[in-house]
Amino acid sequence: MGFRYRKSINLGGGFRINLSKSGIGYSWGVKGYRVTKTANGGVRRTVSIPGTGISHVTETSGGNHENRQQNRQNESTNSNLYGQQDIENTNIETMCSDGVEDILKSANRALLLNTISTACIVIFFLLSCGTPIFLVLLAIAVAAKIYVKRSGVIDLEYEIDEEELEHIKERMRPIRHLLTCDKVWRIMQSGKVIDRKYSSGASSTVRRVACKVSDKTPFPFRSSVSAVCVKSGKENLIFLPDKLFIMKSRKIGALSYWDIESSAQRTRFVESESVPNDAQIVGTTWKYVNKSGGPDKRFKDNRELPICLYGELALKSPAGLNTDILFSNPNIQ
Repeated sequence: MGFRYRKSINLGGGFRINLSKSGIGYSWGVKGYRVTKTANGGVRRTVSIPGTGISHVTETSGGNHENRQQNRQNESTNSNLYGQQDIENTNIETMCSDGVEDILKSANRALLLNTISTACIVIFFLLSCGTPIFLVLLAIAVAAKIYVKRSGVIDLEYEIDEEELEHIKERMRPIRHLLTCDKVWRIMQSGKVIDRKYSSGASSTVRRVACKVSDKTPFPFRSSVSAVCVKSGKENLIFLPDKLFIMKSRKIGALSYWDIESSAQRTRFVESESVPNDAQIVGTTWKYVNKSGGPDKRFKDNRELPICLYGELALKSPAGLNTDILFSNPNIQ
């Protein structure tokens, strides 16, 4: 780096400690020669002529300081949690309320045949190159899949009395509200926070995934009334007037609403992603917040974050249902 002129204060013992907002640096040495470990991980070697203030410095980089700082922040955030709990549905194949046994039996058979026909299509397609017999088998597999998709459909025909209609509308009202929301998520894990500084001041944090919400029933079901389907990853929740179907891979469960415990509430959520169009912003905070509620200035990427008011719907049952749905518009009409 060439020559430079510098005056400094020696704290004694041959060692210096430099505290700054970028980190902690150390140096040690004797008169005329000193080695410094900088806060960003680099090493600086200084050769000087005692009494003149003239020195020559060579410095090696410690790598990308911003990346290392981000890694430290991520490590701090991950180690800042305790009591994490997964929120997921278990034992789907054993979820079966009274009266739905035959429906589940037919549905599982249709899904199995559909899976087999799909696997045959893939296998015969890969083997068909240059082998005419596999082209014939491929055509048969395609025809079988079309047949399964048509004949394997389970029609759910509803006849609802006028007296029961109002009860059903009231029960389905928070569910159908999901169709009108700009964003819907499934909460997959929750945990408590040790130091709120790394969680924007929140005492708990969650891991969520975005959902697709539709009023169309997926194969193998077809309903005479509109449904509400909430899809997250490979799992699909199908809300019908009398029951909830839970589908994941080739497993299907069904629970009557009498066997489900549900609760709906409003919750304040620190939004680190884009704010949904129908969300209510009720305050702001910082990605890294100090005890007074202001920004922690030690972090360069400390941006201001909105606090949104969302709706939350929790569904549980002793049979293994454990679903927590977060939605952007909390005003259920």
